[in-house]
Amino acid sequence: MPLLTSELSSRHVAGHLSALTEKVDEIARRAGVPAVARLDLETTLAALPWPSRRRLGLVLESARAGTSDKGVQEAVAVMLALASDVWARTPPPEEGARNRGDA
Repeated sequence: MPLLTSELSSRHVAGHLSALTEKVDEIARRAGVPAVARLDLETTLAALPWPSRRRLGLVLESARAGTSDKGVQEAVAVMLALASDVWARTPPPEEGARNRGDA
């Protein structure tokens, strides 16, 4: 059974979303977010401190501006929308909270 163009497009976008999710996890890991706070994409986004949220936003905007691949652009738009939604509902953790064990 041949695949429809929309199915190929969805798989293409899903592949890019997977790569972006790995990037989010990498940024969180570098920011010192513990593994228990990185169990899924939404909790990882919520656990990012302010500087890492800003960095992720810049990385995503750069990826969107630096490509003509519609799949990448769509994946970045989805990730930015999700991040914006999560961050609107969840203030960033205090910088020192992870070091004190409060977060």
